Amino acid sequence: MKPLFPELRSLSFGVIIVVFGPVASGKSTIAGIIAERLPGSRLISSDMFRRKTYSRLIREVERLKELHRYVVVDGTFYKRKWREELLKAAGDTPVVWVYVRCSLETCLRRNRERGGPVPERAVHIIWSEFEPPETPDIEVDTDRLNPRQAADIILSFVRTLSGLRQDV
Repeated sequence: MKPLFPELRSLSFGVIIVVFGPVASGKSTIAGIIAERLPGSRLISSDMFRRKTYSRLIREVERLKELHRYVVVDGTFYKRKWREELLKAAGDTPVVWVYVRCSLETCLRRNRERGGPVPERAVHIIWSEFEPPETPDIEVDTDRLNPRQAADIILSFVRTLSGLRQDV
């Protein structure tokens, strides 16, 4: 069924924000703050899926992008092919790529400090196999920035993109 006023779609729907980086880099905390502060957003995390994680996550993003103004996606996306698959599934919906980075030492320390840590060996494997993005829209270094500061930078970028008020 064709929408009655297709020009209104761009006013109501429209941005996928992918917050990605190594394990324990702070991306889940940052993604949560972003989703909390963006009206009409939906947060989805790779942690919600146990098997076929990225294929299921991407299918869910494809579904949610039609229902929410913002879809905030939280995952390591350490393989470039997963990022490419998500971009393809996004179609005409703009995607903001937020690369969250910090040192391996910081990731290991944070992983040990949180409840239900990822096995340390897995942190090392993901770190060593991580394919960094060539040109992320935003890059935040969580060795230097706390989660709120990182989220403020991201929200400022998204506000500019979508014309949101400054107090969001």
